[in-house]
Amino acid sequence: MQYRRISADCHLDMIWLPPDLFTSQAPRDLKARMPYIADGPNGKEWVANNGASFGLVGGVGSAGAQYVPGKQHRADRMNETGLYEAGKRGERRPGDPDLRAAELDKDGVDAEVIYGVLAAAAKLSDAEASYEMLRIYNDFIIDFCKKYPERMIGLACLPFGDVEAAAKEVRRVAKLGVKGVELSCSWNMQPMWHPSWNPLWEAINETQLPLHFHTFPSVDPKARAGVVGEDLLALRYSSICLFQMTLGAILTSLMGAAVFERFPHFRVVFGESGIGWIPYLLDRMDYEYQDQYRDI
Repeated sequence: MQYRRISADCHLDMIWLPPDLFTSQAPRDLKARMPYIADGPNGKEWVANNGASFGLVGGVGSAGAQYVPGKQHRADRMNETGLYEAGKRGERRPGDPDLRAAELDKDGVDAEVIYGVLAAAAKLSDAEASYEMLRIYNDFIIDFCKKYPERMIGLACLPFGDVEAAAKEVRRVAKLGVKGVELSCSWNMQPMWHPSWNPLWEAINETQLPLHFHTFPSVDPKARAGVVGEDLLALRYSSICLFQMTLGAILTSLMGAAVFERFPHFRVVFGESGIGWIPYLLDRMDYEYQDQYRDI
C-alpha cells in the first residue's frame, strides 16, 4: 500500500466501544467491577459501580462530553457529519472497523496509529479490575485492527503501577501480533531512571515493540479539585503551556539511565508531544553532561 497521509495520533475512546465489551469478557468475580452503560440525565453513559463516569455514549472527545453547538469548532465540524446523532442511535463510527475505515477515506487518511483507554482504566481506582479492563481492551483492539491491518495500528495498553505486570502484558500481546504498546504516566510513579523499570525495558527490548508515551497534563487532576474563578484560568493557562513538555522528564530519564545503550532494540515514541522543546532539551543534556560528568 502506498502511504500518502498517516495519522500518528488517533484514539479509540471508551465512549465508542461495544456496550458489553468489559462485562461480557471479564471473569465472573470481576464483572461487577467493570465499566458498563447506564441511563443518565443526559443520555446513555459509561459508568462503573465505584462511582466513576467515563462519558456519554457517542459524546465529544475522550471525556464523552455533551455536545454544545458553537463551543468547539472541531466538535461542530464532526456534528455536521452526523457523528453524535449516529452515536446516540448506537452507530459507533470510530468503534466499528468498517465504519472507521470509511471515516479515514472521508478525511483522506491512508493509515493511523490508535491510542487506547489508559486514562479510563485509571478511573476504576482498582488495580485488579484495571488490569483486567486493559487485557480485554487489548484483545479487542488487536482483533479490531485485523480487518484493515495495513491501515489501522492499534496500541496495546500496559498496566500502570506494576512493572512486572506491564512486562508480562508486553510479552502476551506481542505473541498476538500487536505492533506497539503504550504506557500511562502518573504523578506518583517511580521516575524512569529508576532501576525498578528494568523488567519492562527488557520486555520491550526482547519483543522489539515500540513503546509509546502520550502527552499528559502537567498538573495532577487532584490539584485541580476546588479551583475556581481566576485561579482556574491561571491553572489552565499554566497547564496548557507546559502540556507537551511533560514528556521531557521521560526522555531525560531514559537517556540518563542509558536505556538506549543497555537495550539496543528499545524504541520509544512520544505522541502529541510537539517538537519545539526537543532541540533545547538535547542541547541542555549535552551541556550538562560535558559540564558535570566529564571528570567522572
